[in-house]
Amino acid sequence: MAKSEEPELTVYHRHLAAVLERSDDDNFRALLEQARRVSKGGYETSLYDHQQAFRLLWHHLDHSGYLHRAHRAARARLASGRAAPDEAADLELFLTIYAGVHANPTPTT
Repeated sequence: MAKSEEPELTVYHRHLAAVLERSDDDNFRALLEQARRVSKGGYETSLYDHQQAFRLLWHHLDHSGYLHRAHRAARARLASGRAAPDEAADLELFLTIYAGVHANPTPTT
């Protein structure tokens, strides 16, 4: 693909610039936003851009161990029945993605 034909990665670059400056909690909220955008089709730019931003955030949070802790916390929060409907929807989406990723792990190089 020629340079001029490459998709613009505006959202990805915005997150790339901020990922190390933000707290893991803020990065997790950004991850959930990207998951919502990808799953519901509410793109700011393009599907590809949002997928790349999601992958960046997921990789960062996974390597820090945050996703494992968030997984346990999300399960407990949903089980408590105290999550608001929007929060519950986000947590269920996260748990679905997390289960899918860990059911089919990709080999690391």
